[in-house]
Amino acid sequence: MKRCALILRGAAAGLTWAAFWAPPVVRAAPPLWRIEETVEDDRKDEITLVVRPDAKAVGDSAIVLTPVAVENYVRAHPALASATRAVCRTEAGRALVTAEMPKDRRVEPEVDGERAEMAVGPSLAEAPPGVAIDPAQQSHRQAPEAIRVAAVLEAAEALIGTPLAWGADPASGYCDPATFVAAVYRKALGYRLPATLDGLWAETGVSVPVWDLRPGDLVLLDRGELVGIYLGADEIAACDPAAGEVVRLNVGPTSGLTARIADVRRLF
Repeated sequence: MKRCALILRGAAAGLTWAAFWAPPVVRAAPPLWRIEETVEDDRKDEITLVVRPDAKAVGDSAIVLTPVAVENYVRAHPALASATRAVCRTEAGRALVTAEMPKDRRVEPEVDGERAEMAVGPSLAEAPPGVAIDPAQQSHRQAPEAIRVAAVLEAAEALIGTPLAWGADPASGYCDPATFVAAVYRKALGYRLPATLDGLWAETGVSVPVWDLRPGDLVLLDRGELVGIYLGADEIAACDPAAGEVVRLNVGPTSGLTARIADVRRLF
């Protein structure tokens, strides 16, 4: 609700507006917890994340207590790949959040002839695989492709430097690899993408050959443990756990990351 301030400047002058203002929108930071320890139980294929509340938690150890956050954390750490279940517990042993991990999360993608032909053909129709359209979101969906690309890149660049917290929405000032990508496409094109790395890996977009990589494409590294948005000039924007924030990463031939590209997905 907007608020108004009135000042009476004399009976003859009547009422005039001295100010017309709305209080700024303040987004509260999410309640953060710090991951103190990970404990593997091979007998149960279960991972326990020992956590404690810490409003100043940063980077790879910071988490918001939701199943999405737990799933993304486990997905992004290859050493935890065998887990089928993950539980967040306090140091006293109280269970807080449980997440069941998808069983098919290590399936390799295949780029068949039809998909390769689509890569160099017309743009994808709405909505691309694994994506829903948000009708309430104003976007550039109907604009020429160059404008859509520019909108995606602008939204991605605007989040460079956003710190990592697993499961956080960028609107709160934090994000993780999957929520970063989801926020960019929702703002730019009104697309609702999965907020999990498993969802992006399993169902989102159309696989295209690496040689046809275009700005705005999703680049999935290490079988989907990290996902970024291709900016052009051999760079992606990604919320990188190693950096603890959204950064530009070079994926060119001399970077060492080229060999880690597991799949490229096109969304428009």
